Amino acid sequence: MITVVSLWIAALVLGTALIVLWNALGIKHRRELNKLHTKYAQQQHLMRLHMQEAKRQIGQLQHDLAAARLQVKRLTLVAATPVQSDSRANKTLQSALDDAWETSRRLPVDGFADTRPFRHSQHDADLLLR
Repeated sequence: MITVVSLWIAALVLGTALIVLWNALGIKHRRELNKLHTKYAQQQHLMRLHMQEAKRQIGQLQHDLAAARLQVKRLTLVAATPVQSDSRANKTLQSALDDAWETSRRLPVDGFADTRPFRHSQHDADLLLR
């Protein structure tokens, strides 16, 4: 009977030890799990912040790209326009010079020759050195 009682006491002590150990391991496991969960939540929050910053930067870059494209488009339009007006200006200047040349070749109304200084023609550099 003593062996039966001692077996019951041993079983009771062993069962209690198992329950205490089970609870201790469960508490430790839950603490580690909470630490991991907290670390995961922090990483998730940090990643959200990085994503928002990346989205903001992408939006800013898209805005800058659109502005640059618009500026290039405006500059090409502006650059194309002066070419046309330059050709018009060249034609106007050429006609004014032609008219001035024709007027300068005619005698004045009073019949006297033009007393303006002689127009110098461009000389070849080799002729000046001789």
